[in-house]
Amino acid sequence: MAEFSLGPGFEAFQRDMERQMGDFTKMQEDIKAAVGRGEAADGRVVAEYRTEGGLTKLEMDPRAMRLPSAELSEAIREAVNAASKDLQTQVQAASTKMFKFSDDPEKGMDASAALASLDKIANGFAGQMRDLARELGVQQQRAKEAMDNYTGPNRPGPR
Repeated sequence: MAEFSLGPGFEAFQRDMERQMGDFTKMQEDIKAAVGRGEAADGRVVAEYRTEGGLTKLEMDPRAMRLPSAELSEAIREAVNAASKDLQTQVQAASTKMFKFSDDPEKGMDASAALASLDKIANGFAGQMRDLARELGVQQQRAKEAMDNYTGPNRPGPR
């Protein structure tokens, strides 16, 4: 009996997709675990920021409580903003493994490069699905021919 195979192209595509899915899962885990940290007022105000939950920690040294309310408010804002920026930096670092970012950090992700990467994946998948459909058609035809030529105990021979 002939061995059914979609060919080395499909197998390579499948390995590449499995690797990319593993990379994507790792990126998601890294982003979920990231904790942005920020300080202000000489370390007397400390904030932590996460992708899930936003501001998750705000610590104030008792000395910070002696600051005038406007200064304390500004210190809290600075610490929270620094923590948020730190988290964004960590998320961007985790994402660069999957997506190309612009060389200019102010521009963020290069959308055209990300779309090109997604197009490549989609086109590769569509091509492999066409190959799969073609191969399934060939295998179906072979099975039909084999059944038409079967000369078993309940069949007298080819039709």
